Amino acid sequence: MPNGNLNWVFALIGMILFFGPTARAEEKCPVEIKLLLSPPTAQTVIASLGFNNEAAGRVYFFDTDALDLLMQGVIVRVRQGADNDLTVKVRLPKGNQQVDSDQFHGQFPCEVDRNQMGASTSYAIKRRYKATKVAENGSDIYSLLSVSQSELLHKARVSIDWARVLRLGDIKSTKWEKAAQSPFGPLVLELWEWPAGKILELSAKIESDAEASKYAELERLVKVKNLSLSTSQDTKTNVVLKTFGDHTSAPK
Repeated sequence: MPNGNLNWVFALIGMILFFGPTARAEEKCPVEIKLLLSPPTAQTVIASLGFNNEAAGRVYFFDTDALDLLMQGVIVRVRQGADNDLTVKVRLPKGNQQVDSDQFHGQFPCEVDRNQMGASTSYAIKRRYKATKVAENGSDIYSLLSVSQSELLHKARVSIDWARVLRLGDIKSTKWEKAAQSPFGPLVLELWEWPAGKILELSAKIESDAEASKYAELERLVKVKNLSLSTSQDTKTNVVLKTFGDHTSAPK
């Protein structure tokens, strides 16, 4: 090969190596801003913001009594009803030195959740859940994972004895939607109810470059409508799982 062509090839390789990490860093993930409201205000929120299109379902999580999966940033969830899916989500714990987050970019679908506690990136894979009866233990649910879901767990270096994993809770989910309203896209209101409590979340999907300003706008909308914020602004999944973990771990 002529020297000129060789030089061109080497230059092209150099550009790929130089710009590759930048391209991954600039990858944009869908962003969802979220607020937790006081559950007693559900009907007030529906009336104030004009929600409709009600849909009902059930939500189930899988973890150990000690929430070993959650501690590793892993959520395994089954939904039935309006949505029928099995989801594996990995949210890498901050300060995790064992896993390089760059290896997830471009390989797994990403999303950013923005709440009062800040923004966090997660990687999630869903598959259709066709069974009419929900699995009751970790061994059964693990056997239903797709190849890509298992690969996501492998990449995250998840260490778990699936025989210790249980189905936690039976949550009644009710969801309402509202068409796009400036400055947001469609608004979603979701109520989770279970024997130990209930939680109400207001959310909207937005452009990735405006999460801070749009989050502030959503807070203002809630204030203008005289709606009440929950004292906890953690993710609803964390709130629910910690409730189940505290309950199942309590001395009998």
